[in-house]
Amino acid sequence: MTRSMRMFTCFFVWGLFALSAFAFAEQDSTGKDSTGKEITANERRVLSINGAVNRTVIDPLFKAFEAQHPDVTIHYTESNTRDLYERFLSEPETRADIIMSPAMDLQFKLANDGFALAYQSPERERLPSDSYWRNELFGFTYEPIVTAINTDILAADDLPLSREQLLNLIRKKNHLLDEKIGLFDIKKSGIGYLAWTYDGQQSRSYGRLLEAFGNHQAQLYTDTSSMLQALLKGQVFVAYNLIGAYSYQWSEQYPWIKTIMPTDYTSVIMRTAFIYQDAKQPRLAKRFIDLLLSPLGQHILANQSGLTPISPKAVGPYSRDALSKLPHGIFRPIPLGLELLIQTDDAKKQLIYNEWDNAMQPLSESLSSP
Repeated sequence: MTRSMRMFTCFFVWGLFALSAFAFAEQDSTGKDSTGKEITANERRVLSINGAVNRTVIDPLFKAFEAQHPDVTIHYTESNTRDLYERFLSEPETRADIIMSPAMDLQFKLANDGFALAYQSPERERLPSDSYWRNELFGFTYEPIVTAINTDILAADDLPLSREQLLNLIRKKNHLLDEKIGLFDIKKSGIGYLAWTYDGQQSRSYGRLLEAFGNHQAQLYTDTSSMLQALLKGQVFVAYNLIGAYSYQWSEQYPWIKTIMPTDYTSVIMRTAFIYQDAKQPRLAKRFIDLLLSPLGQHILANQSGLTPISPKAVGPYSRDALSKLPHGIFRPIPLGLELLIQTDDAKKQLIYNEWDNAMQPLSESLSSP
């Protein structure tokens, strides 16, 4: 073979490679191959996400990702925080590429136990340094824990702005609030357990609140949406320790449902996400994390989702700046760090459960009585 023929062959092979790469790039960005042919359903890739966030709330972000990657479909499975965690451990075959949850302690435990794939996202450095742990767990929202009141039943002038005022309201209304206070069931809700245990560290009224909730046979729920439904229907008049993003949306839709950030202090949680160590689509999962943390992703959260983004630079009706202009106490974010493991310790958890069960005993007795 002559030198000119070898050069021709080399350029020909290189050209085929370049053409192939170009066709892949075109398919990845436009949803069509190099000839303009539409990608069929069988050719689409699937990114699986398991999460404890309402599909309608997170869907704008999913649509943005699918617009960036037209050959990708997001398969999303929603469950409450405790079920999400327990299913991850008990059903390895159902583990998704990405796990998203506001139960920071459970997410941290999974990452610390080696289930998270390390990824140094280039978008991470744009965000607060306390919003991620190593390169494994990424916080992407900044959400207050709130109280909600049905003012159709409890007059607006009775709004308890602090935990102390909530206790005064319970004493004042007394039996009117029997079985009319809604709480997370901390044994069935991961976010409920997290918020309650953080109250135990921060609030001087923690013990008295627990006693008051037990004496008035508080109703227990596994998620914020169920609690808000009960509040709307008058099944409960007060709901304590809800996720603020959902509660504020309900207050916009139903003005008689008033959402309050306690003025003594306002706990703040971060929804976190991690890539599963054995993800089937690690490359796509990394791209999704990039979008989640990027200015575009944070902008979508601040304007379309109702979730407050973690970035203080994001602008929109649900931004951190907009949140700070509402009445609130000192914001006390739950730290994303090793101290979260204390709350997942079995012995510590059992102590909290025992304390909870003892306080809620009047509820158990009332349910078992004829």
